[in-house]
Amino acid sequence: MSSHVFIKDGILFIEFTGVLSEADLDKMAMDVLDIENASPVVPHRISDLTEVSSMAIDFSSILSLARRRMDTVIGNPIKSAIVASKPEHIGFARMFQTVNRHTQITIRIFPDIDAALAWLAED
Repeated sequence: MSSHVFIKDGILFIEFTGVLSEADLDKMAMDVLDIENASPVVPHRISDLTEVSSMAIDFSSILSLARRRMDTVIGNPIKSAIVASKPEHIGFARMFQTVNRHTQITIRIFPDIDAALAWLAED
């Protein structure tokens, strides 16, 4: 599994491929935090699960990631779009959406990148 975290056109992209593990989530969270800490305005983001072949994570992995996010101070409201088209991916995305209670983060799930980008472009 690998994750690729980068900014393009002012949007933070997180792309996952292969088998998604808890270690991958931890690495991604650290990479995202580095970008957020270096940014005067925390960017909206897209997390793309479409190239994930299988998920080697469980509810505790999702809860741990959500708790990590909730402990993070974010200077501005952000939108977080999760792109998930397979039932397993959607299920895990919904879990994360449900347990993440950060007041500065709004999470939505989309079937494709175009729908996610359209939402991020809305005011």
